[in-house]
Amino acid sequence: MIRRLPALKMLGLALSLGLPGGEALLSATPAPPSRQRTNLPRPVPRPSQPQIPARAHDRRLEVADGAGGWRPFYVKGVNLGAAIPGRHPSEFPDRATYDGWIREMAEAGFNTIRVYTIHPPAFYEALRAYNLGARKPMWLIHGVWTELPPGHDFLDPAWLAAWHREMRDVADVLHGRARIPSRPGHASGAFDADVSPWTVAVILGREWESSSVVAFNRQHPGTSTWTGRFVTVREGHAMERFLAQSLDRFLAEEWDRFQAQRPIAFTNWPTLDPLFHITEPTEQEDRALRRKLGMAVEAPNPDPDDEDAASLDMEKFDGTANLRAGLFASYHAYPYYPDFMNLDPGYGQARDHLGPSHYAGYLADLMRHHAHHPVLIAEFGVPSSRIVAHWQPQGMTHGGQGEREQGEQDARLQQDIYDAGCAGGVLFAWIDEWFKKNWLTLPFERPFERKPLWYNAMDAEENYGLIAYRPGAKGPSILIDGKAEDWARIPAYLEGRGLSLKVVADEGWLHLGLFLPRPVDFSKEAILVGLDTVDVRRGDHRLPWVAGPRSEAGLEFVILFQGPDHTGVFVDAPYAIPDYRPLPQHRYQSVANEAGRFLLPTAKSNHPRIGRDGTRFPGHTTEIGWLRQGTQDRADPAFDSRAEWQAGRGPGGQGFLEARIPWTLLQVTDPSQRMVLDDPGRKHGDPLESSKSTGFRFVLAILDADKPLGEGPSALRLTLPAAVRGSIPVPPLYTWPTWSRPTFHRFRKLSFAIYQKALAATPDEPRLLR
Repeated sequence: MIRRLPALKMLGLALSLGLPGGEALLSATPAPPSRQRTNLPRPVPRPSQPQIPARAHDRRLEVADGAGGWRPFYVKGVNLGAAIPGRHPSEFPDRATYDGWIREMAEAGFNTIRVYTIHPPAFYEALRAYNLGARKPMWLIHGVWTELPPGHDFLDPAWLAAWHREMRDVADVLHGRARIPSRPGHASGAFDADVSPWTVAVILGREWESSSVVAFNRQHPGTSTWTGRFVTVREGHAMERFLAQSLDRFLAEEWDRFQAQRPIAFTNWPTLDPLFHITEPTEQEDRALRRKLGMAVEAPNPDPDDEDAASLDMEKFDGTANLRAGLFASYHAYPYYPDFMNLDPGYGQARDHLGPSHYAGYLADLMRHHAHHPVLIAEFGVPSSRIVAHWQPQGMTHGGQGEREQGEQDARLQQDIYDAGCAGGVLFAWIDEWFKKNWLTLPFERPFERKPLWYNAMDAEENYGLIAYRPGAKGPSILIDGKAEDWARIPAYLEGRGLSLKVVADEGWLHLGLFLPRPVDFSKEAILVGLDTVDVRRGDHRLPWVAGPRSEAGLEFVILFQGPDHTGVFVDAPYAIPDYRPLPQHRYQSVANEAGRFLLPTAKSNHPRIGRDGTRFPGHTTEIGWLRQGTQDRADPAFDSRAEWQAGRGPGGQGFLEARIPWTLLQVTDPSQRMVLDDPGRKHGDPLESSKSTGFRFVLAILDADKPLGEGPSALRLTLPAAVRGSIPVPPLYTWPTWSRPTFHRFRKLSFAIYQKALAATPDEPRLLR
């Protein structure tokens, strides 16, 4: 089952071009490193005094005050991915970009940047330069990245050697002592900027998959206590011992070479939290419950990602006398995932400063468990994408928010994190990144390697940032605001009988401009725009809701304009993908037909579930074809970041409509190459295949709307092209230029200022728990 792609999991996919190897942790036999350095780091003079800029103490983080003491420190952090449009995550920006980002982060009120992997030298140079001149420093939380090992074997010698190599590289980078050779998918160069004085913590690893943890523990059953130089773990299972030894390894690396320490943690998330969730059965439990209840049972998944089958518990970990900086627990915790977050009945009783809050209930539960270590929420947030990828009862869903709602909900989550007594919260994320993928839209974004070249408003993972990157070199290609001036330079695609249709394609949307003899009266008329996206011979040759005429071009989609509540995109029934959940046995293709049956697309964000006690929970499905009326003019008080169409006046008082349609809603899998979802039986393997479209064709129709569409056929007033003897001729072909480099511009979302205000209202010291 494809689940939510965790915030940086796609970064891992892009960085996995030959990542780390290693030496055994649970055995004492080292293996040689998997790569050789061509330029070794300079010899490190051992410091005369230990460097401990921060520590974990009394369930909070503290930083050195410069006078031999400590002051409490609340992390107001932001996660930094650095892939601007057109680039993969390993194609980093230049120094000027990093300089600008750090200044903006400080302006927003952040005091900490978190990075998941090694960035190029320019990032550390920019951070050091900023901190040397700043009144308040920008702190750093640095990660040590890895992909999962082959066969879920965390003792694989090659993988383990590279894991250790990555630790050494991170330690060298922090102290400005690294020389990293060029390697695909990785930063490289001479790292001379020492940022260790401002590195507040280190977090090891990624969101470990529960399937990997279960498999590794099965390979090495039982529990035992392990004690290293700096870290111990009591009765830990195999994965916990591996993590204890990994923590110990990094601490030894930095202490032995630089006499430095800082608080350290491993990445964790609710999937592997140490809590029991009554509403989250394992796949085996779910199958047993379904049999008991007489329900259909699917074939078992050989490698299930069960969300409550295993746990990683920092409460089992402790430091030895050699550990002066301490340990903390680090969680990626979002309000909408996994399902138990919003189904467990206890969480439903919880409240925060704004009312009922399942998220506040979960945080309270987590804090009750972690009685000895600080808890940092190292990822949280909601995206400002078009559709909901996972439902949440208080509206803090995985997508579906506008920019204003995103800021308000991020601010609410930040307040919940502070009120729970956590050591801090690190918002995900600073910028929107086009390369990201989400489980719901992932099947429809192909080929994978070209995803950074176009923007998908439907994809939640692309839209977490406070800083937006959008198509158009100096601004939007077409501004959806009901004003026709920006269409003046666009030639008409179809025109006649006082009507004209204009079309513009860019890296994010297909834009339509409709000019009519007079303003539209939706109480009396509706407008249809039919799209042939695949092949004139295939698709539906009948318009919906009318008795005729026949369209010579087969249509895959129809866009209906009929006022604020009835404007949307409809798909030809044989070409539809119910709930955006492709079936493995089905081939998705355009099929020639004359049924005139077009469906509103839907998406299933949550499957129905059965709790461990037999309680049934309904799933959630939303209609995603409706288009939202409003203005995209950011200077207008009525600005709505989710607006997709607007009515207005054209030249001379003409009627005017404009709309933008996200590519994925039209089942375009790669607009940069004009690839569309289609497999006419020539291909094998994946049920979803793409074919190159020669271009699109459009049919424009005006209908009487004296009754709701669908309640009997409506009268057809006219069409473009004009019908001839009961048939609409094949329209001209519209093509748009392909591209290998996208154009884009950037701006601050409304969420920036809202979250800035929330950070200013958050104390600099954590709430003290008793």
